[in-house]
Amino acid sequence: MQVISTIEALDAKLAECDAACQISDDALRQVFTTFRMDFSTQVPADPFSREYHDFQMAVYERIAGRKYSPRNEVSAFDVTAADLRPFPFYTGSCRTVGYFTMGVGFLLHSLNLPAGARVVEFGPGWGNTTIAMAMAGLDVTAVDIEANFCELLRRRARRHEVNLTVINADFMWAETVSEPFDAAVFFECFHHCSDHMRLLRALRTAVKPDGLIYFSAEPIAPDFPLPWGLRMDGESLWAIRSNGWMELGYQDCYVREALTRSGLTATRHVLPGSEWASVGEAKRSDEATMPA
Repeated sequence: MQVISTIEALDAKLAECDAACQISDDALRQVFTTFRMDFSTQVPADPFSREYHDFQMAVYERIAGRKYSPRNEVSAFDVTAADLRPFPFYTGSCRTVGYFTMGVGFLLHSLNLPAGARVVEFGPGWGNTTIAMAMAGLDVTAVDIEANFCELLRRRARRHEVNLTVINADFMWAETVSEPFDAAVFFECFHHCSDHMRLLRALRTAVKPDGLIYFSAEPIAPDFPLPWGLRMDGESLWAIRSNGWMELGYQDCYVREALTRSGLTATRHVLPGSEWASVGEAKRSDEATMPA
């Protein structure tokens, strides 16, 4: 694997990614596995400090070539085409379709919710999880910062004849919730939040006292080299540099401490053989019966 040390070298690898994308999704993902950048281990000591946060935002700015804003989390695509064939299906890769479908399926299997439960999903993107939850009988509110994704969700909801509330806003919409939900759901999106502690505190009041918060397919691992920070694998570097997206990773011990400081605790559900699709089920610590 090539270890990239300069932005110029990274751009050269991303040009290879662009060329591979013209061949197939599988070819693109193969190139992702061929390069990475090294982590800086000279980080501020306290991962909960403003100094540590600012350090990570400076790393983002260096790689992305711009300051971070939630408005960087945009995706240009043809809404009409995506209504008929959204990601992952448009990739034409059975492997990619199967990979993501397994993750969505395990999240749905892990939801401990009755029909009719009020659920807010943050960052639904293409809406595969969103539509599945609505079709399963949940009362779903979807919050996404990308206007195109919001329009796609509305069209897919009409196509499947399900009711869906769609809100065009960022993660911090959670701070405005006046009628708490039975549950909040994140599928491959919590790691896009640049201020996850603020979001966790907001979630504690955005769901009911006995409500649940689900974190699915998030990059949380015991061997992540920092408490939290920018991921330096090929796919994450491509997403940061080419698209401006925030791509964070976390040590699981850091996440447990972050939840504790936010008045939350969690259990973890693991899909054997596909640990990436693990689901964390969090609740208010004063209601929890099992520690993390």
